[in-house]
Amino acid sequence: MRSLIAMPAIALALAVFAASAPAHAQCANALSPPAQLDPGNAFDLYEAGMTAMRSDRMDDADHLLRSGFARLSDAPKDASATLEPMMLGRLVEVALQRSDLVTAMYRMKVLRERLAGKPDHPDWIDKVLKMADLATIAEQNRMAGSDETGKCRSFGVAVRSAARIQFASGSNQIDQAGLADLAGIARNLVAGGARRIVVRGHTDARGSDAANDALSLRRARAVVAALVVIEPGLAGKLVAEGAGKREPLYRGDDEDSYRLNRRVEFTFPLSP
Repeated sequence: MRSLIAMPAIALALAVFAASAPAHAQCANALSPPAQLDPGNAFDLYEAGMTAMRSDRMDDADHLLRSGFARLSDAPKDASATLEPMMLGRLVEVALQRSDLVTAMYRMKVLRERLAGKPDHPDWIDKVLKMADLATIAEQNRMAGSDETGKCRSFGVAVRSAARIQFASGSNQIDQAGLADLAGIARNLVAGGARRIVVRGHTDARGSDAANDALSLRRARAVVAALVVIEPGLAGKLVAEGAGKREPLYRGDDEDSYRLNRRVEFTFPLSP
């Protein structure tokens, strides 16, 4: 796979879980079957898609893999459960290769939620998720907290989206670029109309449990304070929590895992 442009360092991710929205057209389109399905079963179509990828025929690969994804329901249940994340992972790769970052972002979200609580999957899938996460920062920042996030209900998952806010190492001070991103997120949260939003901080794996618990809570509180200054209407709706390093998104001790695991998650109730 061709290398992606190096992304800037990340110190915090804001992950938004929207709990009750209908399916969104862009998300549905990201995994919709082609108008004319390619012939074959899901396994054969996966292999054909891989062959097309190796030949750098990404449009063909996308068509074949989306056809295979549509035919997963015809496969035996156990086999389908094994093939589905692999199919999604390759679809994310294809979208990145085609520079279709919005599609890559939505496919990444569905894949990540499909893997929740399932640690046994190929290592290459984690690498693809990291690449997509890093490559789609601008798209995720724009949508974080909006009613566009979490709208992949047709795929049966509570989809998360992420924005990255810059913090100095070990600090809870938000820089000017981060405040600018939070301004958009605050507007999105107000427009969403939720009455209670849990703001949960996370750190990477380095450092003691006690230090990370405290730091994650300080950062969550800093985000809450900034959002309320930007949009006073959010006062009383945001609850800060700190999870420390106990809930990583990514396995591994590499720098990309560290930076993507540093985040604050916004959790919405099922009803406003």
